Amino acid sequence: MSGHPLPVRNGEEKLTAKDRKALGVAIIGWSVDMYDLLVILHVASYVSAAFFPSDNPVLGLTATFAAFAVSLVVRPVGALLFGSIADRTGRRRAMTISVLGAGILTAAMGFLPGIGTIGAAAPVLLLLLRVTQGLFVGGITASTHTIATESLPERWRGMAAGLIKGGGGSLAVVVINLLVIILIGVMGQERFADWGWRGLFIFALAGSLLNYMILRRTEESPAWVARQAKPTSSQERPTKSPVRVLFSQRWRTLVVLTSAIVFTASAPYYLTTGILPTVYKQVLGLSQDAASLFLIINVTLSAAVAALCGHLSQRVGRRRVFLVSGVACLVLLPTLYLVMMARPAEWLLLACGALMVMASGAISAPLIIFINELFPTEIRSTATAFAWSIGYGLSGLLPTLVTALSGSLDRVIPVLAVSATITAVGFLLLIARTKETRGALSQPQPAAPASPADEPLAG
Repeated sequence: MSGHPLPVRNGEEKLTAKDRKALGVAIIGWSVDMYDLLVILHVASYVSAAFFPSDNPVLGLTATFAAFAVSLVVRPVGALLFGSIADRTGRRRAMTISVLGAGILTAAMGFLPGIGTIGAAAPVLLLLLRVTQGLFVGGITASTHTIATESLPERWRGMAAGLIKGGGGSLAVVVINLLVIILIGVMGQERFADWGWRGLFIFALAGSLLNYMILRRTEESPAWVARQAKPTSSQERPTKSPVRVLFSQRWRTLVVLTSAIVFTASAPYYLTTGILPTVYKQVLGLSQDAASLFLIINVTLSAAVAALCGHLSQRVGRRRVFLVSGVACLVLLPTLYLVMMARPAEWLLLACGALMVMASGAISAPLIIFINELFPTEIRSTATAFAWSIGYGLSGLLPTLVTALSGSLDRVIPVLAVSATITAVGFLLLIARTKETRGALSQPQPAAPASPADEPLAG
């Protein structure tokens, strides 16, 4: 099996209306993905009280983070299922099914009665909804990765990767926290804590419907269309399922190594944005409004950095951006967490959080396009979504692991500092062994690597 370069557009470098639609639907689709995943983290204390009440707040939080992590654990299964659909029948179809499914299941969590109403069935049903949601979220990952990067000219692919990952993820966090501020302002903190937080889950359906309406007017990936229309020989026709090909001897090592890179690159995200809501509110004692405002500012700056670093990777290469941002995470994250542990003034807490979140945005900015450039069109959705889901699934366990290892709230920040150091070192060691992938989507791919040294991840 060989890959195909993306269709050449006669040197065209400007974004057309079709390109903008593909990029827009990918960003919104990614926002839906991250909203559905992360909303439980931003209202973790309320979910904990409703479904996992405990005299020890750390135990309740750990259970809530575990409910979050359940979706990530099953996400790779959804990536294989919907990735195969995307590679066989098109990116649009896989995205349509997965986006609507994830939105419906997330909204259902908002209507689920708590443990005080239906007893032990409440946490069990919540976990079941999170498991099923994880399958569809894996499907969103399978399609958003490719529908934009395969549609845009080479010049814009790095920026698109940064906008999808940074802009889409940040948009989700901004919407979540704006809703928190609005709902508390309208109904008051007491009623929000009692039942108002459920509105955030129900709102997920609106994002899914918006994405669906835009997706209906978005064309299929030209790379996928070209691959379906013009197999150059009978040997290139995809007789095997993308999943079987992915786990064949040729690709399995690359998938494992790519998953490890995704894990270490995404760890800073969950060690900052993923857990900062809890750190701000329950460790440092900030109000809900202050915590939400801080997070909105942080992720907005992170989105700008992600777009900039993604575009920069198109000029200087993916590898250089990875190395510089990896060093930044190694230095900044543990250092700034130790500064926060001293409980400085609120403006300094904001500055620390902003710098950490921007560093986490920079390190993952070229990640989407980097993975896409490693695999051919025939298995690109399946391979990239699976590696992404495995890596993010493992890093998504970090908030659970951190709270479990901490034992008490005053030990959360030191454990975060140590975790950030370990994962940053791991990332730099992996990236040191990679080769540059920039431009690979526009180049023909050989039927098989001539030697281990020809593999993109062999140093």
